[in-house]
Amino acid sequence: MAYCAYCGNPLAEVSNAPCPQCGNPSNGAPRRVGAGKSGANTAVIVIAIVAGLFVLVAIVGILAAIAIPNFLTAQGRAQQKRTMADLRTLGTALEAPATDHDQYPRADSVAGLASSLSPTYIRHLPSKDGWGHDVKYECWPADACTSYAVGSPGKDGQWERASLQDYASGSATVRFDADIVFSDGKFVQYPEGTPQP
Repeated sequence: MAYCAYCGNPLAEVSNAPCPQCGNPSNGAPRRVGAGKSGANTAVIVIAIVAGLFVLVAIVGILAAIAIPNFLTAQGRAQQKRTMADLRTLGTALEAPATDHDQYPRADSVAGLASSLSPTYIRHLPSKDGWGHDVKYECWPADACTSYAVGSPGKDGQWERASLQDYASGSATVRFDADIVFSDGKFVQYPEGTPQP
């Protein structure tokens, strides 16, 4: 009688055929790695791939949680800076005809200023702020127009006060929703950290 060289199981004959009990060659040939366990390697590979994907998704989620708020803040600051530059440009264009006529142009909107300012004092009249809202223009008193203000309602598009004359001089803000107002050659409400001209 013959016996398996690995497990000692009694066999009819010893050969290179696998032993029914241990799955190795009964003649003592080198062991077959993973004999009888072909599905186990596939399961380990699938589990490793799924675990790797979970780790990758977690890393991407953490990076997104950090990057998205920073991107939105940077975008808001860029829109504020563009709005401030446009308001300053508009204010400079308003100052030029005031030196010629001793008063600012009379108009009830920025669009109404086009005939007075364009193209002599400004080539392109900025009528929208960085968020796409209409820029507001006011001059006072009504009979002389010796003072003016231009402004943006900020990100939310809602004005905080009824008139641009109501804004306090030198008021800083930190919110993107806050109004930005340029009056008589200086910002009277502006994002904090921005130097006054």
